[in-house]
Amino acid sequence: MKKLMIVAVAALLGLSWWTTFSSAVQKPAEYQSYLAEAQKNEKKGIYYDAILNYQKALEYHPENMDIYLKIAEAYKNLGDENGFIQACTQAMNLEGDGEQAVMILADYYLEKGQKGDAIALLQAQIQQQESNGSLRAKLNSLAGGFDYIGEEYDEISNACGSCMLVKSGEDLGITDLQGNVVIRAQYEQMGMFGENGFAPVQKDGTWYYIDTNNYKRRQPDEEYEFLGVCNQGAIPAKKDGKWGYLNEDFQPVTKFEYDGATPFLNGLAALKKGEKWAIINTELKAVTDFGFDEIVCDDWGFCSRNGVVFARMGEKYYLINSEGVQIGDEYDAVSPFLSSGPAAVMQAGKWGFVSSEGEQVLKCMFENASGFSELGYAPVCSGGKWGFIKENGDFVVEPQFEGAKTFNKEGAAPVKENGKWKLIQLDIY
Repeated sequence: MKKLMIVAVAALLGLSWWTTFSSAVQKPAEYQSYLAEAQKNEKKGIYYDAILNYQKALEYHPENMDIYLKIAEAYKNLGDENGFIQACTQAMNLEGDGEQAVMILADYYLEKGQKGDAIALLQAQIQQQESNGSLRAKLNSLAGGFDYIGEEYDEISNACGSCMLVKSGEDLGITDLQGNVVIRAQYEQMGMFGENGFAPVQKDGTWYYIDTNNYKRRQPDEEYEFLGVCNQGAIPAKKDGKWGYLNEDFQPVTKFEYDGATPFLNGLAALKKGEKWAIINTELKAVTDFGFDEIVCDDWGFCSRNGVVFARMGEKYYLINSEGVQIGDEYDAVSPFLSSGPAAVMQAGKWGFVSSEGEQVLKCMFENASGFSELGYAPVCSGGKWGFIKENGDFVVEPQFEGAKTFNKEGAAPVKENGKWKLIQLDIY
């Protein structure tokens, strides 16, 4: 009896092993059969049945990306957009490298004219995936598209902080970096908001300071012909035809005996005596002699972005560091630094770019140019039209405008068309 029990158990074990072995052999056969049937249906254009076959095959290999992509293709051939996107999304969510699925879905969006969706998809996947070189290259290839935003003006300045100065007729106002009105154009003269949160304005010949709500907040007891922005504790001001500096309480900190003054930035400013300029520090001590014929300032009156100053002596411009020492070459014309990126300089009738260390980073080859933004783009003129280049000199926006200024950190830049200035907004920045 015991012997019969052992034989029976052995028989059952043998049957179990045979069932397992048969199943192991049978499953790959069924898997291949489903794939073959799916491919046959695809050739006949019977895409729905092909999808059903591929879904059966997935039961054996649920992590097979190629099958998901085949399903996606079949849904696309059916014209089922939801099914296509869902299959691509499932493929992207598999463990491992889902870049192929991302590329397929991005290309689909582009074919449909949905560039914004393609950009959003690529940006999201780049953030999620560690290896994203090809996705980033794809995203960069889409750069250059833009939309118009905001209102038209007679002038729009380059950005400073979070503001741009705009001019409508003879009146000045301020917008944010997206062109939304912060202060409606209504002032005769206007500066940026300083470190105390107030902006200098002139209206009806009188200077005072406003806040971002356009409320009048501060006004000195004495009348001034000019009041500048308060930065690093000093305010450039003009009284009785002469310039000097005030502190935040409108108390003089220098004599009013100069013929020009700029606001401080990065510890430097410039003073003019007679026909000559000197660079000074926050201790109001001269860093250079009064030997320059011109100090180059940006749209807001600052001359010392990045702690360096462009100054002219005679017919040539030079880059001067915070110690008053010339760095780099000499130039025929210059455009000020607008960010930590390179500034534009002209030599032999052509414009190129130099760093704040005075090193040439792009040779002089453009008809005109302005400085690089922190986004890495710069406006240049070629063939009589303005466009924008990348740091390697390639165009990101082809020349097509009458004028152009630098992109701000929100990806918007002033451009001139038909005599008016407006903003363009990059779709990738």
